[in-house]
Amino acid sequence: MNENNILAAISRIHRHGNRFIERELKKHNLQGIAPSHGDILYQLFARENMTMNQLSAAIDKDKSTITALVDKLVRLEYVKREQDEKDGRIFRLSLTEKGRELQPVFEDVSEALLEAVYERFDPEEKQQLIHLLGKINL
Repeated sequence: MNENNILAAISRIHRHGNRFIERELKKHNLQGIAPSHGDILYQLFARENMTMNQLSAAIDKDKSTITALVDKLVRLEYVKREQDEKDGRIFRLSLTEKGRELQPVFEDVSEALLEAVYERFDPEEKQQLIHLLGKINL
């Protein structure tokens, strides 16, 4: 691969990864959830209650993007949004019971994706790739 094409290659890997996730979600009959919802759900699996600002910082996306994604998860009844008791300007996000039921599915999808990504790497190559990608700073 030409060194000038690295960003195009990363973009291609991202697109293929998203398609893989979409296929896996479809296998689990999850309608309406897109790969872009995964970051939000993973944060809420790890931390039961978050503000929109905390979520925005955690997944490095702007608030307007997060608002649209969260709105859909609320409509699908995976996430609930409640006004903070102390500060009415703040909304807290948490998973519904239906949302918590997604965790094992997302763990399975994530595991399948990682297996597919690393299937042709030996353990040393995998660690080297992780190290090198970690050095990219844009």
